[in-house]
Amino acid sequence: TGIERVQALDAATGKPLWKHEYPVKYTMSYPAGPRCTPIIDGDNLYTLGGEGNLICFVADTGQIVWQKDLPKEYHTKTALWGYASHPLIDGEKLIVLAGGEGTHAVALDKATGKELWRSSSAPEQGYSPPTIIEAGGRRQLLLGRPTALSAVDPESGKEIWSVPYEATSGSIIMSPVARWAAEPQ
Repeated sequence: TGIERVQALDAATGKPLWKHEYPVKYTMSYPAGPRCTPIIDGDNLYTLGGEGNLICFVADTGQIVWQKDLPKEYHTKTALWGYASHPLIDGEKLIVLAGGEGTHAVALDKATGKELWRSSSAPEQGYSPPTIIEAGGRRQLLLGRPTALSAVDPESGKEIWSVPYEATSGSIIMSPVARWAAEPQ
C-alpha cells in the first residue's frame, strides 16, 4: 500500500499551488508511481497512476473534473511494471491503454471521461504509448501490445492491420517510429 501524489508548483518560485493524494494498493513490481508524464491540454491536466488511476484535473486549481479506475472499470489487471504508457490527446479524445478483453485501447471524451470507443484485446497493457502516424493516405493509431503491433482508425477504433509480436513478460516498451524511404530518383 502507498500514496500517489499529483502536485502543482509555481514555476518561478517552486511554491506549492495545490496537491492531490490518493491511497494505492500496489500490485506491480517496484511499488511506486505514477510512472507517466502528466499531460496538459487547455485548462485540464491528465494523470495516469501506476495502478491505473486516470484523473482529469482543472490545471490551475487541482479540482477533479472526472476520474476512472482502469483495472476496475475494464476488468483487467495491472501489468508487471504498472501503467507506464502515457495517454494520447487526439482532438477531443484522450486515448489510453486500459488492457483486457476488447479494451486494450480506449478512447474517452477528454472533457467528460465518457467512453467513445474501445479496441483490441491484450493480456495486459504493455508499455508502448499509443502513437498516431500518417501512412497509406490515412491517419493510423499504432498500438503495441504484448501479442501484436496493430493500427486502428483513431476515430472509430476499428482495426486497419495487425502483425503478430511476441513480447517476453508482456514487455512491449518501445515507441513506434514511422520512417519513410525516399523515392528512387
